Amino acid sequence: MAGAIDPTGVRKDALDAFLETKLREGYEIETHTDTHAIVVEHAQLKSFLSWLRRRDADKRYVVSVDEHGEVTMIPAEPKRS
Repeated sequence: MAGAIDPTGVRKDALDAFLETKLREGYEIETHTDTHAIVVEHAQLKSFLSWLRRRDADKRYVVSVDEHGEVTMIPAEPKRS
């Protein structure tokens, strides 16, 4: 059933398909609605020293889908502690 923002379900379907791909690529879904999501690409720990320096911090992205089903993914603000 589609919602008021996405009456045909095109946006939800496009986002679901995109998120499935990202999950297979190793991303984690932090949160999502029918039209937006936050995904996280976890950093690979190359060494203990790089972990201490935080050079390999996790990368967060905002994923959104427009009324035509076009999905975009842009860097998100770092998560606040």
